[in-house]
Amino acid sequence: MTRRLPAQDIRNPESKLESMEQTSNRRRWKRQPFDAPLRVVVDRPAEKTAVDGRGVRLSEGGICLFAAANFPVGSDVDVEFDNPRTHEPVRVRGKVRNRSVYLYGVEFLSAKFED
Repeated sequence: MTRRLPAQDIRNPESKLESMEQTSNRRRWKRQPFDAPLRVVVDRPAEKTAVDGRGVRLSEGGICLFAAANFPVGSDVDVEFDNPRTHEPVRVRGKVRNRSVYLYGVEFLSAKFED
């Protein structure tokens, strides 16, 4: 059985997509594309590790980043990057909240950025 789409969905498929995104996107902060180099630093008592990575999306509350590393969910990390508005170096404390292969979701823990 083939489902037929209403005429307005065929003429304007973007409106259907926008509608779906609005109802399913219940995040606290709006995410912005963030294609920029960064560094993830893990400072454990036994060792300090720094891994270069790339930003994917950035919000007030966290960052989605790519890093060829093995950071377990729950790890405390510092993320270093240049502020996209001022180009000043930023270092922010965060916690790895989710992971999909080498994509990490990091929630920022500090209320303000460190310069």
